[in-house]
Amino acid sequence: MSEKNLVQKLIELRKLVPYIKKEQKQYIKFSVVSSETVLTEFNTHMNNLNLYLKTEVVNKEVDRQKIGVNEKTKKDIFSYSVTLDMKYTWINGDNPEEREEVCFSAIADDENSSYAYGQALTYAEKTFFMKEFNIPADDVDPDVFQKEILKRIPATPEQTEAIHIQLQKLEELTEQPKLAFLEQAKMTNNINAKRTPEEFTGYDFGLVMNTLTGWVNGYEKKRNAKK
Repeated sequence: MSEKNLVQKLIELRKLVPYIKKEQKQYIKFSVVSSETVLTEFNTHMNNLNLYLKTEVVNKEVDRQKIGVNEKTKKDIFSYSVTLDMKYTWINGDNPEEREEVCFSAIADDENSSYAYGQALTYAEKTFFMKEFNIPADDVDPDVFQKEILKRIPATPEQTEAIHIQLQKLEELTEQPKLAFLEQAKMTNNINAKRTPEEFTGYDFGLVMNTLTGWVNGYEKKRNAKK
């Protein structure tokens, strides 16, 4: 039986997992540290050290927002944002009275509330291990996650207005219809041609806004050069 206390075991666990390599998954274009890889890596060492991690959801909040209408069924489409307050408790299997609690949080969005809840739990678990033990990675996994979230969150009214402002500038600079610029921007960024700025996601907004701003800057430079 191990004579190490809980803190010593956690330090030993950290030494045993100094790095986790990212992988290329078929369902995502980027290399990421998957939950499966993280749990597999840690579970073996936790078993050997006789460590148990208890997971609890202390509080749950669900926010529902309408993001569109299904063209076929005509039913409203909603996005569910789930926020969880989590508590992880490390327990020394050799001395169950010796425990260490860690508070954490989780958030995820999906058109299915159950999926959003599951995604929040899964991503929180993976992130908890990575942050708890300061695991380094070769690129920025949270950015990948944020990009996927932005694809599901509707653009804000302010973002939609910003798109229209840039389109108006282009129309004034070129005396060409702003609708043509909008269609070209959507085509450039592989966005559904039928989608209006009011139907853009946060991710769509970032792509189109960058494109439109680049065009505005280009036309303004040409105009200033002629003066």
